[in-house]
Amino acid sequence: MIVACVKVKPNYGPEYVNRLAAMVLRHTTLPYRFLCLTDNPKGVQCDCAPIGTDAPGWWAKLILFKPHPALAGQRVLFLDLDTVIVGNMDPLLAYQGDFAILRDFYRPTGYGSGIMGLAPGAAPQVWSNFIRKANGSGVMAEHYGDQWWIETQVPTADRWQDVCPGLIGSYKADKMADSPKGFAVCCFHGLPKPEHVNGWVAREWR
Repeated sequence: MIVACVKVKPNYGPEYVNRLAAMVLRHTTLPYRFLCLTDNPKGVQCDCAPIGTDAPGWWAKLILFKPHPALAGQRVLFLDLDTVIVGNMDPLLAYQGDFAILRDFYRPTGYGSGIMGLAPGAAPQVWSNFIRKANGSGVMAEHYGDQWWIETQVPTADRWQDVCPGLIGSYKADKMADSPKGFAVCCFHGLPKPEHVNGWVAREWR
């Protein structure tokens, strides 16, 4: 099992990788290897591998669907860098299906790509069709973001909220400013980011 994150310019510094790796270590009992796919490993204190794409920002996540040499033959749990983990996350690592993704917190029929679980070789069309359209630029011009593209390519994915009920929440949508409200995993999307928030988030993240 690989727990993976993606760090590409210009969004996040190495502290986001290091703190995410530390939270995973604190909150799982299952065996795994933490891996950062990145275009700049400077300051990252865990195993790294070249990202293998120059796709910007969130689009770089699509490399997870390519036969990437660092992921070959391995089950992968992907976490966005701005994920905050406060409780046991073993159910995410224990997932044995083909492909799981978040149900978007604001679009119940849509996807949220902040957490994804992939069996080896899952949904290769996500990457191959992305590259086929003008080396990705065609898809990026026609779709708002990576998760909208994934929706078109894998319309029947498992949703984490069904696989692991009550485990994952949204800092904004679930109004977690005062507490994590029993969720083990807190997703940040848009603003604020964990570095901007005090209280329980600062204690766990920093």
